[in-house]
Amino acid sequence: MTLSWENIVDALGGESVWRKSFGNELLAGRVPQGSWRASLGWGVIDHIMRTTTIEPLMIRLSSEPMAYPGTYISTRIDGGDIVHRNWRYGAMVEYLRSGATLVANRADRIHVGPARLREEFEYFADDPAWVNCYACWTTQSAFGRHADGHATVIFQAEGSKHWRIWEGSGPGARLIEEADMHAGDVWHIPRGWDHEATGIGPSLHWTFGLHASTPEDLARTALDAWSNRPRTEGTPDDGGELDSLMTALASDVHRAREVRSAQSLERREGLSLPWSVESVPYTGTRLRWAARFPPLVEAGDGLMAIESLGVRLRIDGRLAPWMNEWSAGRTTLRDDTAGIALTDAEIDQALDSLVRAGLLLVEQAR
Repeated sequence: MTLSWENIVDALGGESVWRKSFGNELLAGRVPQGSWRASLGWGVIDHIMRTTTIEPLMIRLSSEPMAYPGTYISTRIDGGDIVHRNWRYGAMVEYLRSGATLVANRADRIHVGPARLREEFEYFADDPAWVNCYACWTTQSAFGRHADGHATVIFQAEGSKHWRIWEGSGPGARLIEEADMHAGDVWHIPRGWDHEATGIGPSLHWTFGLHASTPEDLARTALDAWSNRPRTEGTPDDGGELDSLMTALASDVHRAREVRSAQSLERREGLSLPWSVESVPYTGTRLRWAARFPPLVEAGDGLMAIESLGVRLRIDGRLAPWMNEWSAGRTTLRDDTAGIALTDAEIDQALDSLVRAGLLLVEQAR
């Protein structure tokens, strides 16, 4: 069994609990035993350490006092350019034994396991996400008590770690949880809540971060702007200021949508076969959505109207089972047509329109 984001959501109480509580409450659960090893286990760290080019700030050691990268990374320079980096193995191990934490930021750029889960998270939450991992071997805390400026989902993949979580931040915050996370445990900590993690021997955990803009955030922004608006004494409030505020908010929303569209244009890894050059059969391929976020889909009259990446397209509504999978960040096999009440020619015609519009990626199935 392979770990999916659906498993994580189910462990945290299911989609209805998630929609109600994400960003507001501490959620905790546990996923089925062993389903995460291939995606997030020690083998993933081994792969990352073996294949990374050790880009600055991507992989580092966090320790107190600070571990200077030059002491655990060997750099070779030729012609003024860095041509090779490698680990100083002895120094790395000594740092880890003395309490340092190995941090891999944006680990989804290095390994397909966290990349797939981050992508499924983005499709589920409909917002940009990222994933970091933290590995330690001792009982020290590398970061101390702190709060993050984003909502976080924490997954304990190997070993155990002791956590303390406060509702809110600062001296007046209330400690609401003190417990050990064991392999397979998953928690959600809302944005702005203090927390502290301490190792219990060898430990590996992953954090999936998300900046979620909720309707409540927009309403709070509007209320703050309205409350703090400049006013001239003696000038009656004729609603003109409110009109200006609404115009400004509409402009902000438009800009936010433009940013989101630009983010969505960051295509995922995949092979686009040369459809514009020659007719290539879809047999033996895997299909996945091209944008980072799910499309807008409207069904009616046997058709689906799809909007994504600035393109609006109408396709046969009987492709809904596949569209549901693509909208969740998952892939489908062209040859697995169970539940698709279309002929092979009709399927290929619909796929062809999606591929030509740049909305669908086609990969060779492995």
